[in-house]
Amino acid sequence: MKKPQLLRDHITRACPDLATNPEKLTVFIERGNIIHTGQPALSFEYRYTLNVVVTDWTGSTDVLVVPVVAWLKRNQPDIFGNPERRAKAFRFEVEIIDHATSDIGFEIDLTETVAVRGGTVDGINRLTTRHIGEPSLAGAEPVESMVDLAAEWRIHPLDEG
Repeated sequence: MKKPQLLRDHITRACPDLATNPEKLTVFIERGNIIHTGQPALSFEYRYTLNVVVTDWTGSTDVLVVPVVAWLKRNQPDIFGNPERRAKAFRFEVEIIDHATSDIGFEIDLTETVAVRGGTVDGINRLTTRHIGEPSLAGAEPVESMVDLAAEWRIHPLDEG
């Protein structure tokens, strides 16, 4: 699986405090399934819940959420294009530690399709796997037209009131 590390790297780039203190960011997978259609090919799909936990966070939650939304729009666009998935696929919990600090957990339902090619040659199974990128949603403007995912991030929440 590639998406957990890709998202971790993206969040670390987007949030300088997490780059300086990487121990505050934990990423792990829960409740995974491997889906195979039963067809002759060996290709399959990973379906899992990715947990992203940030501990001892003192900034605005927006600083974490905006880069994750941008990453999801590029790497799992069906989350936002499907009303049912949009309502359930990106969840969070917050534990308030004190007046300035909290632990924040995100649960994100992700998929990864893996194409398997090859066959048996001279008694040896010679197979390759390739992770298939996500298709763009019809009519959706690519996130890259709004922000560069690889650029430095500076998010400044405006307090209302």
